[in-house]
Amino acid sequence: MSTVSLCHGGTAPRTFAVAMALLGTVAAAQIVAALYVATRSPETILPSAERKAVEARLFPKLRASAAPANQPVRLPAVEGVPSTTVRRLETRPQSAPETLLQVAKDFRARGDTANAIAKLQQATALDPGNAEILAELALTYESMQLLHRSNEVWRRLRSLGLEAGPLYQLAELKLRVGVPVSQADASATGPDLENAPEIPDGSAFGISEAYLKKETDPEAEARLLLRVGVKARPDMPIDHTKVKIQVFFYDMLNNDQVVLTDADVSYEWVTPGHDWANTGTEVLDVTYLRRKQIEPPPGTIAPVEVPDSVEKAQRAARKRPQNLEPQPPSDPGPRQFLGYIVRVYYKDQLQAVRADPSRLLNLFPPPYTAPAP
Repeated sequence: MSTVSLCHGGTAPRTFAVAMALLGTVAAAQIVAALYVATRSPETILPSAERKAVEARLFPKLRASAAPANQPVRLPAVEGVPSTTVRRLETRPQSAPETLLQVAKDFRARGDTANAIAKLQQATALDPGNAEILAELALTYESMQLLHRSNEVWRRLRSLGLEAGPLYQLAELKLRVGVPVSQADASATGPDLENAPEIPDGSAFGISEAYLKKETDPEAEARLLLRVGVKARPDMPIDHTKVKIQVFFYDMLNNDQVVLTDADVSYEWVTPGHDWANTGTEVLDVTYLRRKQIEPPPGTIAPVEVPDSVEKAQRAARKRPQNLEPQPPSDPGPRQFLGYIVRVYYKDQLQAVRADPSRLLNLFPPPYTAPAP
């Protein structure tokens, strides 16, 4: 039997080599194409206008936040108002002392003075030269009737000088007028009231006494007597014609408004002479008299002038008829006595002030120069 044999030994290796070469060429072309695509810029892939439109649709919030905060905005015109351009102002973040000051004010407004003092002390430790913080601390001490401590803070504020602005003037006024110290404050802090200075520094006069007592008068709604002692500085020549003593009484109107009283006010010297020649202290009695209300007669009634000095009271007494009928109050609503302010001027310059309650000085600060009569 004959046998047929097929021999392929020379062709197979060449075919395999050609196939591998083709595969390598295709792979290399794919790598080159990928690198070409990866290195191309976005603008060559997508036109600039179309790319921005796509980004605006896909990332509207991102693009809006990237805009500057103070970019001008054009407001269209409306009826009666022309169009205008506005710019948003950036708010300055509060510092730690300013934040503590605001928190302390909120505490004091709610009556929580203990926490207010704590926050203000923290604020002064961080910013010892902040006049606003010192003023708030002094006022808070005053509301607690800790007047010795408040005076210490007012002195610290005054030491800042004129750079403190209007608060420097307020501190100067508080220290000059000599706010009276209550018995409770004295017992808590230990000073002796009898040895306390009666004449402020730089003044020729001081108020040594201001005593208010209620008197019985069946024909009056209220009758009060304020006894004021005015002391002159020792060994200082005094021209008594240059002394002015003013007393202002204040009422609470409708339980929510502080107003100057419309009650009858009269002055009477207790000590004779009242020229400070033979004695260092002269005493003046000032009477507050609110008569019982009566039905007002028909027609308009002229308001009654309230004298604020001895001279005005004496002139008014000479002009007043003896059978003067009581007048109804000129302001509507119920009135109730609130307190008083005593001012002493010498040569038209403020010497001393006394107020009860002391907050009246915040509402009605006395001028340094005596007002014209």
